[in-house]
Amino acid sequence: MNISSLVVYKKDGASEQEIISQIEQVKGCEVVAAQEGKIVVVMSVENLDEEINRFKTLERLEGVSGAAMIYSYQEDLAADIESVKKSGKISDILLDENIDAKDIVYNGHVGDRVK
Repeated sequence: MNISSLVVYKKDGASEQEIISQIEQVKGCEVVAAQEGKIVVVMSVENLDEEINRFKTLERLEGVSGAAMIYSYQEDLAADIESVKKSGKISDILLDENIDAKDIVYNGHVGDRVK
């Protein structure tokens, strides 16, 4: 069992109540607070794959500008790590304990996701 909390950010002009209604329709998600365009969600799922899928589902909801994971607890972390390694969904660079973080170069852009 994985339990996570995250903040969902609404787009300017979007209805906070409509986003909350959409979130509450997502299996395993519960809205616990909302204020000024920030919606706090608690998510309960079976494993890491489900956690990632639900997180992506929340990010894609109408009126959502982005989401940020605040806390994540994995009951069986070792099994989740092995599952991710085998899936090929994560870069080998993130799995190599011999690589120093300062040697990793990020070429993406996240500045336009959350306002």
